[in-house]
Amino acid sequence: MLFAVSAPAQHRKYIFNRLSLKDGLASNQVYCIYQDKKGFMWFGTAHGLQRYDGRKTVMYRSGSSNDRYVPSSGIFQIFEDTSRLLWLRPGNEAGLFDPQTFRYRKAVIKTEGEIPPRSEYKMFKSSAGAVFMNITKYGILPYDPVSNTFSLDSSRIRVPVRWYANTIIEDPHNGDYWIGCDSGLVIYRPSTREMFYRDHNPHLHPVLMEKKFHEPITALFIDSKRRSWITTWPKITEQTFCFDLNNGSFLPYGNGLENRNGLYGELHHFIEQSNGAIWAFGHMTLHEFDSAQQKFQFVRDDYIDDFGIKFDRIFSFYEDREQSLWLATDNGVFVFNPERQFFNTSKYLWNNGKIEEKELAINAIIESSDGTIYAGSWGLGTLTWDANMNPIPNQVLKGLPDKVMLRQQWCIFEDTVHRKIWFGCQGGWVIIYDQQSKRSVFYQVPGIQEKTIRQIISDKNGNIWLGSQYGHLVKWTPIAGYGPDFLKGFDVKQNIGTIIYKIVADPKGAIWVCAHNKGLYKFDGSSGVMLRHYHANDAPGKSLHSNVVKDIVQYSDSSWFVSTGVLNQLNPYTDSIQIIGTDQGLPSGSTSCMEPDHDGHIWIGLMNGLGRYHPKRKSFTLFTQRDGLINGDFPTNASLVKRSGDLLFGNAHDIVQFNPRNLYVRATPLEVNITDFKLFNTYLPPDSIMNLDKVRLQHNQNSITIEFATLSYLQRDKTTYFYMLEGLDPNWIRADLGLYANYALLPPGSYTFKVMCRNADGVDSPTITTLRIQVEPPFYQTWWFISLLALLLAGIIYMVHRFRLNRLLEMERVRTRIARDLHDDMGSTLSTINILSEMARMKVDKDAGKTAEYLNKISDNSSRMMEAMDDIVWSINPMNDSMQRITARMREFATGVLEARNIEFSFRVDDEVADLKLNMEERRDLFLVFKEAVNNLAKYSLCKNAKIELRVKQHTLQLMVQDDGIGFNPETADSGNGLNNMRKRAQSLKGKLLVKSSPDNGSTVLLEVPLT
Repeated sequence: MLFAVSAPAQHRKYIFNRLSLKDGLASNQVYCIYQDKKGFMWFGTAHGLQRYDGRKTVMYRSGSSNDRYVPSSGIFQIFEDTSRLLWLRPGNEAGLFDPQTFRYRKAVIKTEGEIPPRSEYKMFKSSAGAVFMNITKYGILPYDPVSNTFSLDSSRIRVPVRWYANTIIEDPHNGDYWIGCDSGLVIYRPSTREMFYRDHNPHLHPVLMEKKFHEPITALFIDSKRRSWITTWPKITEQTFCFDLNNGSFLPYGNGLENRNGLYGELHHFIEQSNGAIWAFGHMTLHEFDSAQQKFQFVRDDYIDDFGIKFDRIFSFYEDREQSLWLATDNGVFVFNPERQFFNTSKYLWNNGKIEEKELAINAIIESSDGTIYAGSWGLGTLTWDANMNPIPNQVLKGLPDKVMLRQQWCIFEDTVHRKIWFGCQGGWVIIYDQQSKRSVFYQVPGIQEKTIRQIISDKNGNIWLGSQYGHLVKWTPIAGYGPDFLKGFDVKQNIGTIIYKIVADPKGAIWVCAHNKGLYKFDGSSGVMLRHYHANDAPGKSLHSNVVKDIVQYSDSSWFVSTGVLNQLNPYTDSIQIIGTDQGLPSGSTSCMEPDHDGHIWIGLMNGLGRYHPKRKSFTLFTQRDGLINGDFPTNASLVKRSGDLLFGNAHDIVQFNPRNLYVRATPLEVNITDFKLFNTYLPPDSIMNLDKVRLQHNQNSITIEFATLSYLQRDKTTYFYMLEGLDPNWIRADLGLYANYALLPPGSYTFKVMCRNADGVDSPTITTLRIQVEPPFYQTWWFISLLALLLAGIIYMVHRFRLNRLLEMERVRTRIARDLHDDMGSTLSTINILSEMARMKVDKDAGKTAEYLNKISDNSSRMMEAMDDIVWSINPMNDSMQRITARMREFATGVLEARNIEFSFRVDDEVADLKLNMEERRDLFLVFKEAVNNLAKYSLCKNAKIELRVKQHTLQLMVQDDGIGFNPETADSGNGLNNMRKRAQSLKGKLLVKSSPDNGSTVLLEVPLT
């Protein structure tokens, strides 16, 4: 979050991260900041309330004037009550906000009389949970939770008559309320309900006796050392005092607050960090108390575009649970952490007897045997610092010609045997600096056509190797010495024709050369013969990612790392190469220099910061400007690991020193929180969601997005998240695209969403955050619907079975009836014919007349048998199922019988009859009743006219056969078999048979059959 610049008598400069409109703030005018128990940051802005989870801001306001929601006006104060509701002060009102339901309950502010127009509203909460509303120029109103009302109550807090409070604090030592008023200081003791001030000081409190505090008091604070910081505003200007409550004396610690770079300002508040640091802030005021110099230092830097701080007013100052400081200003929110000074960045150098700040343009860095840091720069020559990175003078260029090329230094090497330092410069020049005599000489290396010297190293035999801008690989033999034969020691071993970025000598004597656009070479250290050439066009598994090779470091005997924009892990024994790029977690495809630290990590210079690679865990961590690197681009091979373990990286602007062990995250990661739950495009309250035993969704509510974060604002870019939806995902999924999990078209079922995190050092979060989700099936997939469907199917099967069984039974009844009819009609008729035949045979020779009579009877019985047979066959024929066929047969029968007797008749059938459905039994019984009635009419009525009607009346089928014959008396007439059979068949039809007749008045037969 910050870095510090090390320079004598220089106060620390901080790196600030800024949140503004472009980061989702509703307004750059931010009045207050608060962190709740879960870790969410709450911002009160000029346009309403917002919540921040480290990634995004969420707005809480209504689109109307509904007082159940947070007003859209400015929120000036936020703090939490004992039930985890948030107290808000929008303007001149106050209320409680529930983060779970988003509901806002406005409190009543009960006043008496008119409030002065310039009064300000300020809330105060005691450590015991008591809440007060201070209305300046009016009074202090305690809050009553029962009535939800602020009102005057002198039994809970009071000040002298006509004294009006400006500020209220609580003494952490004894719980007294210190009230800064327009007429001085008041101390109210809630435990005894006593009030003390300058005119009532029975305990002789020293601070109340000081006349300096009889002026209007605008700021009050009591720190952990029992020092009271009091700002007064006499008639002319404000004054700040530090009063030691332990011994009742003043301390000279208020100096420095007047320093605001010549601008007008006002001090409004003090705050103490958890580490004891004291800060003062307000209008054009941000000062840190420097305990070493015993004065306040003004903190402001308008000139670092993205990571400085610029404001007119700081409204609120808040320390979160990770000791980061959040500033609510009129220019957005600024965040920094003074305790995390892990990157010490310096632009300071020694120049002409003084320390100056400049752009350093560093190309190379070494640590000499005496601990001095040497850096070669482009244009500034040689720069030196002591072990603490304080600039110190050097004599490297002293006595040398004022050549520009000698100040354009690309590489540095120390010959520890002879205590000489080599500087490779532009134009093929090399400077040899003697550390004992503090004198330098310079030479132009022969055989390299005055080309820039880019690299100087030594091998295990003490030979010194140089690489040029144009690819010359030169070996200098120490036998030549540093005397007159110095230049004779140079021998050009190779010319690869391109820039040599890096030369490394391995323990076995081989020389490795990193070249521009030609790959990586391995040469024999004795002969200079090329042993191996690695490039991007080799076989798969043996090719580099690119031919632009910037650096190479040895990690182990069988593992080297090569920088080509990405990492290439090379095994020199098998010549196998594994590419480690952005798909494997590399933060950027812009690797340049590399340095292994003492703990086995590889530190990589990138164009967007510094990367740390853990080869065993295969994990990367990126450190950027958010972590204190002002200039995060490291394109050159200016890097060094010091003997102490500290690392140095240089670039075109500055030099950075840090201890890599300070950057390990030893603490266990925070628990992951579900920060938002989105159903389709609608956000649901995450707190309410997490309080549910299970989230139940309908089958058409099956597209969800779950957002999550640890709510760690320090480690947010160093934390890796993993999630899975148990019941759908077979394995954990790494959240590379963002801190969310999106599931569309979830099938019905029970799921458990799980999310965890891992910090940069491979430590997992202590718990796995879970959320149970139930997607209900559609009704047609529910158990009750499937059961109902099964029952319905079983019912259908049963009905089909019953229908088939009924058909079989019906067929059996038909067969039985046919057998009965054949037995009754055919059997009796055949028996009669048999008897008549036997009698005719016996009389044939004796009585011809009787024989003829018998033969006539045989003929009549045969005819009746044929008619009965015909009726049986006709009734079982399925083609005769319709009523049209029945009525047609009835008409045919009546015509044949009645016309033979010269009887005129009418036959009428209603239209409704044609739509009737009768089964086979019913059709046969109906026809036989009709047939019997017509036969009786023809045989016995002696009528001349007959009328036959078949009609439907009142759900009854009626068959009427009527004649105008001689009639009979039904009571005295012999009914015979015919009439009895008709009645039986009427009963079979569940109907009734009516016979109406009288002598000489004809007869009427009426059959009524109910229709169902």
